[in-house]
Amino acid sequence: MFNRYFKITNGNLDFMYANMAVKNINFALISLDYIFNHPNFNIGIYHDEHSFYFFYIQSLLTACGNISNVFYNPTGFDKTTTARCSRLRQTLNVSKTEFPLVFQKEVRNTNEHFDERYEEFGAVGDYNLLDENTDSFIRSTIQANPHLRTYDKEHCIYYTYNRRFQRIEYDLKQLQCELETLRDRITNNELFNSGWEDFLPGETVV
Repeated sequence: MFNRYFKITNGNLDFMYANMAVKNINFALISLDYIFNHPNFNIGIYHDEHSFYFFYIQSLLTACGNISNVFYNPTGFDKTTTARCSRLRQTLNVSKTEFPLVFQKEVRNTNEHFDERYEEFGAVGDYNLLDENTDSFIRSTIQANPHLRTYDKEHCIYYTYNRRFQRIEYDLKQLQCELETLRDRITNNELFNSGWEDFLPGETVV
């Protein structure tokens, strides 16, 4: 079989969510691999360097948001979801304290609610790239003033601002370490492989 199967029941939803978390961890790590290791990208596909880096940063933040939704119920209104998230965190030993960058909501919010940030900040720079060749005056100017999204290629730091005009430094190398640790934590737990079906009724193997 090219794909593995599982039956959705009330008794194995935790298994499904654990696997969904790992799938999004893999998506996030793929994005980081491109951000760190593919400087010679095809400009014909991405149009420019900024599109390349911020495409993968956006994909990275979306994947982290999906991981967060597995373990935390942001609204708190659905008691069933809240209970499931709490149970998963306990079963897999996952917490915001140990994985602060994976679950750092403010970073994702700036990207997701960019239109609101434009309105709140007024004139604000966006989509800046810094590297070892960036003029020191330009670097200091960008870092000293609110810019919605800035990535420092040299130090692997993503900078953004929350709605209180406070700058956030998001270390992508440290995020990578957190994601790899979280993936190992989940995949080494018996829950992760508890729901696969070896045979489906009526299946014919040719």
